[in-house]
Amino acid sequence: MKCDLNVLEDYVEGFLEAKEQQKIENHLRYCKNCQNEYKQLVNEQKNLFAQLNTPMLTHSQSDAIMQRIQMDTKRKKTWHTLKISVISAAVIMLSFTLYYWNQTPNEMTQPIEEPIALGETNSSTQVKQAVEEPILNYSEPFLDVAIDEVVENGENIDIHYRVKFKEPYQQDQDNLYKHLLNKYQYIEVANIPRVVEAQDDFFGKVRSKVQFAIRDETGNLILATFKTKEGEQPMIPEYSSSGGGTDILGEMIYTTSVPKYTKPATFEVLQMEASIFDLFEVEVNPTQLQPFQFHNVTYTIDSLEIKQDIFHITISTEGKPEVLVSNWNMEWDNRLIGFNNATKNYINNRTVYKLEFENFTEVPDSFKLIPTTIKVKNRVNPIVLKLD
Repeated sequence: MKCDLNVLEDYVEGFLEAKEQQKIENHLRYCKNCQNEYKQLVNEQKNLFAQLNTPMLTHSQSDAIMQRIQMDTKRKKTWHTLKISVISAAVIMLSFTLYYWNQTPNEMTQPIEEPIALGETNSSTQVKQAVEEPILNYSEPFLDVAIDEVVENGENIDIHYRVKFKEPYQQDQDNLYKHLLNKYQYIEVANIPRVVEAQDDFFGKVRSKVQFAIRDETGNLILATFKTKEGEQPMIPEYSSSGGGTDILGEMIYTTSVPKYTKPATFEVLQMEASIFDLFEVEVNPTQLQPFQFHNVTYTIDSLEIKQDIFHITISTEGKPEVLVSNWNMEWDNRLIGFNNATKNYINNRTVYKLEFENFTEVPDSFKLIPTTIKVKNRVNPIVLKLD
């Protein structure tokens, strides 16, 4: 990529698409000239925001700001929306300040309320806060279930049912998905660049599922994937089932089959389950390992070690948490690195995760642990759907 001041300014102001943003970040890693220009642009942007936050200006300060605006205008002929807004706000403030200064020169200047501080356009903290709101309660029913089709298939009856997130749960996951794609374009499995497209990987991780029971017209239990009434036995202990995703994030279509002679009449949803995104991440300092909280559960990092160029990480917590981490990834050197191998076991009343990341010759000085997705489950009062 060639040095381009206009593109660099667009990057600082947050106007670049994700792919262009990645290109300029890669360029900045080795181009000293652009690194210096970047620092200068960031300082200029901070100065503009600082000037907006000045409660009262003197005549000399006003002149200085107007001169600075003129200088910046010469420096770049085409101003983007953010910079136009900042300058317009500064000019308006100057006009009001000078007007009241000239109207009441002998009166005591009245204090004015400080303006709300403006955050930087490309602030990841701002994006994260916006994505996290509202906080949703997954202990309530969060899925919609519908029977798509009931068809005869030889000696069996196939039941096709659809599971998807309710609003605003769907919107929440869509927002998180977009946020993650903006942050990570690729997942580096085994610490090798550009191995997995993050879009495909992230989309495949979010899934919805239900545990259910199927009954006949008289209420007799034909089959169940979840414990029902005490001592109740299903007509058929085994059944076939299959499923796949759609082009909607988290939506799944499943098929289960029962013999014709059972005459299925109702489909009962007993429990809702899903793998969902979470923005959680924790900084790890290998020289001073600290416990951390995740969904009201305390986790400890038990060990970090290198064996034959493989970085081994062991994480554990007491008992079996209701919210389970599917797997842990790590962020290192501004890259998301996926595990090469991972296991989760229940040992001595503790849930223990063992992760392996290949191609590490030494333990990194610092890194972040990030769950790819977490699993949530919610037992619900039976939701009865008719199999007409």
